[in-house]
Amino acid sequence: MVEPMATESKVTANTSSTSELRAACDTGLREFLKGRGYEEMHTHTDVKLVLGYLGVLFCAIDFAYSWKYPFSQTKWFSYISVSVYAVTSALALAYSYAVQRNTFFVGYNKAKGHIISAGSHAKQNDPTYRLTLTTRPIRGRQDPPVFNSKPVEVKQPFAEWFYSDGEFDGAKFNADIEVAIMSLLTKKSD
Repeated sequence: MVEPMATESKVTANTSSTSELRAACDTGLREFLKGRGYEEMHTHTDVKLVLGYLGVLFCAIDFAYSWKYPFSQTKWFSYISVSVYAVTSALALAYSYAVQRNTFFVGYNKAKGHIISAGSHAKQNDPTYRLTLTTRPIRGRQDPPVFNSKPVEVKQPFAEWFYSDGEFDGAKFNADIEVAIMSLLTKKSD
């Protein structure tokens, strides 16, 4: 029996939904960077997970303590656990808004010695994809490369990368992103 050849799956998005179009472009960029040897760092997700687990841990301890003893003896710990849960949730939310912002990919390439961050946004009724790429050297590297320190911004209508039926044109997207990354990684001229 002959098995069909694996073909690249088509990515389609609802052309009237900017959030779907942005998500498709974000996924395309993530796959492009991984294909170029960048390993994704999950620092933002890890920080939010630790904060969430810490709040849940206090609530679980409160549940176990309340199960063993009557409420009148454990209500002080319930106040503490609910407060800790609220604070850790607020910290995770503040971290998302203040630190992570629109960043959806942070990846490093040890061979090239740098980290690339990518953030995107699209306004609700504006069919324009706004991508910001930044780079920095990997900490502790003996010979850090010197890159253009200014972020590169790509501002392109979604219609450039999507056909009218919503199919994603990965080749054109990758070509445009390759140009943006090459301009980001161009060494500064002294």
